[in-house]
Amino acid sequence: MRICILRAAPGKGDDPPYSDIPLFTDSHTFEQRFIKKDTIKQDLNSAAAESFDLYFNFLHWNWLANSFSTSFQKSTDNESAVAAAKYIEYLALPVIGLPSRIVEQYYLDDQGKFVLSNVEFPECNEPMVGGEYSCTVVELDNTPIPLSPVFTDTGLPLNADSNINLFNAIQRLAENTFYANDFHGTFWCTLLFRVTARSEPILTGINLMPKAIFPFTAGGKNLAAEARAVRESYPGGYRSLMHSLIASLFLKRNRNFEASRKVGHEYDGVAPKYDAVTAGIYHDGVKNIVGKYKFDGLVLDVACGTGLVARYHGNPRDRSRYVGIDVSLQMRTECTRNGLYSNVLVGPMQRILITYKDPVDHIICLGAFHYLESNELSLVLSRMFQLAELSVTFTIDEIPDSYRESQSKRGREYMVGFNHLDEVERYGTPVGWKLVDRWRYLGWTSPTTGDEVYSNVFRFEVV
Repeated sequence: MRICILRAAPGKGDDPPYSDIPLFTDSHTFEQRFIKKDTIKQDLNSAAAESFDLYFNFLHWNWLANSFSTSFQKSTDNESAVAAAKYIEYLALPVIGLPSRIVEQYYLDDQGKFVLSNVEFPECNEPMVGGEYSCTVVELDNTPIPLSPVFTDTGLPLNADSNINLFNAIQRLAENTFYANDFHGTFWCTLLFRVTARSEPILTGINLMPKAIFPFTAGGKNLAAEARAVRESYPGGYRSLMHSLIASLFLKRNRNFEASRKVGHEYDGVAPKYDAVTAGIYHDGVKNIVGKYKFDGLVLDVACGTGLVARYHGNPRDRSRYVGIDVSLQMRTECTRNGLYSNVLVGPMQRILITYKDPVDHIICLGAFHYLESNELSLVLSRMFQLAELSVTFTIDEIPDSYRESQSKRGREYMVGFNHLDEVERYGTPVGWKLVDRWRYLGWTSPTTGDEVYSNVFRFEVV
């Protein structure tokens, strides 16, 4: 993917603004384009004409960060940032950046702190105890996902085990503040809190799309509380966060909607005979996987199909409960016939997992990740590790070139999929988890092309 980073043109004698976004992933190509305040439209038109796949807009940082010297400078720089944001929206560019309605309310106070003019902070007459906490919220699609609260001064995360009530209260207030002030479209923000003697968090500050979410260091010491929050509580770290934000943008724009619809329609047609068509190798693989590991508790079965996971699970049924997700409505019908699934949610996994909030013990996904592109895979994996409390189990299929060519010749490119083995290797093991098992086996034979597809099992468990 070719990505453009929009930056303010440097002044005479100034060094060009530095962007550290390319440090997080080498899966994409990044280029900078500089925008001048007196030629905003012309410069943006030129950048748009290059047809980048995606744009990052950080002009509000470049122009507002130095705009508190005089009231005149405040006015002109804010007007420039608003004008740029509005024109980007007019061009309908695929952009990660603050929407114009937010930039219009966003300015620096006399201390150089960002302030939103339409947000009122609650008054509190109670004494505050301890230092300040920050809670970074990542917006996936239209859903705010709060990360672990962090002590602002030290950058150390709040230990959930030692103070779970405060941990949950800060996350809950951060999420509610996001909704109450309609911060949708900001992609990420950091909210600041102080705590009363009764351990009640009070909102004290807001920093929308903070530059500090990116890791910058001095003498080896991390200076950004947001950076620590990402490393500690966003599974996959910065690389996965960047990919997830990209995937989220295209979810908002429904870029892959048609492909998901076609895959769902394909499985609608085969659902009544799916078990018969896949009998043998595929069923044996499912049976070996679910019989090898413990799944006591609530299991979220992603791409559940006809419900083979529950049917082949060897543990007593009263120790495991199942909820399914599948892209096919007819697969849901077949899955619920066996009575082992309390519910099956229908839709693309990358959308449903974002909004899924109920706690689950285990998440499993067999034979379906190849339908995701690499950015979507990062988003899905990170959400699975955020939601699961005990284990995450999935397979990665090694899609052969012969299968890809055969499906493409039939005009069924949407069924081809991707080989994500290298992507999972680079995703790594999230903080707080361990890879306890990995093995390779003959996963399935395509009923359409006859190709043999090998699968790789990954089993992660909470440390």
